[in-house]
Amino acid sequence: MAKGTTVFNVASLELPPTAESVPAARQLVGQVTGHLPRRAREAAELVTSELVTNSVVHAGTPFTVFAAVDEDSVELVVADRAGWTPDDPDSTGNGLLLVGLLAADWAAVMEADGKRVWARLEVDDIPTY
Repeated sequence: MAKGTTVFNVASLELPPTAESVPAARQLVGQVTGHLPRRAREAAELVTSELVTNSVVHAGTPFTVFAAVDEDSVELVVADRAGWTPDDPDSTGNGLLLVGLLAADWAAVMEADGKRVWARLEVDDIPTY
């Protein structure tokens, strides 16, 4: 490989809004982060779980999980077909707090046919636990 060449591992999967989709999404992300340190793999899978769970619980539509990984970062996207939902008073609300703690950056973007929630994790900046 030439010096300065970046190699990305990329994967995506369309999933139904069911509880079984959470481990399926984690497995997808685990496959493309296999070369990273354990803490980075675990953080990426945890962030994926939180974003997918939010989509399953709040959107209730099929959704797409996308991951792009290189040696330095993990980009995760969950895109569903629902708009932003107001805060659920029965929800603990800790999922996005956790995403914010683990990710270098994240956001929710409204689109014509739903929303896209993305998070970027920097491998060297993931907190150790």
